[in-house]
Amino acid sequence: MGPSVQFFQRHGNDRLSQLPDKAALRLSARATRAAFVAGLDPLAHRLAFRALPSPARAMLRDRTCVALYAPVNDEAPATRLAEALVAEGKQLCLPRMIDRMGTMEFRAWFPGDPLEDGPFSTRHPGHGSAICHPEAIIAPLLAFDNMLMRLGQGGGYYDRAFARYEQALRIGLAWSVQQIEQVPADPWDLPLQLVITERSLIEPAT
Repeated sequence: MGPSVQFFQRHGNDRLSQLPDKAALRLSARATRAAFVAGLDPLAHRLAFRALPSPARAMLRDRTCVALYAPVNDEAPATRLAEALVAEGKQLCLPRMIDRMGTMEFRAWFPGDPLEDGPFSTRHPGHGSAICHPEAIIAPLLAFDNMLMRLGQGGGYYDRAFARYEQALRIGLAWSVQQIEQVPADPWDLPLQLVITERSLIEPAT
């Protein structure tokens, strides 16, 4: 069982994720990702992440509500999977940051729906969109390793979401260059169950 929401309420100010090794790793990961995306063939970029791999489709078969995210800068573009997921009959939602302390909710979204500007250059559905409770969460990341430990931005938003929806499938979306040897883990970190890149689908090493 993963950490509870109460865990984060007690330890949210510890900020262990801001230790120098993680801070340096985040800087390096951002630079590596930016350079990779900048050098990517434009056609390859346009075609990336538009198909839902068969193993991922099978894992999502019994999950009705799937959370995507609106990409920021050079993040892997999760919303490109929307068409394939809608074709599978999925209800989609996107995260909406409630505050700058790591709290977010998920609101219903359909491709083409307008998005509002949010904190940290994010975009999200408006207050008029219905609250959703995702059964699968497709998350952005800065880096991941072969155990599918995830390095995020450090705000704790997805850590808290994974704890709140502990039964939800945790899927990372990343460019292949974002895989590194090891991601330093904090006590509350939960591994992803799958990572989809523009080249392959990666499951945890055994």
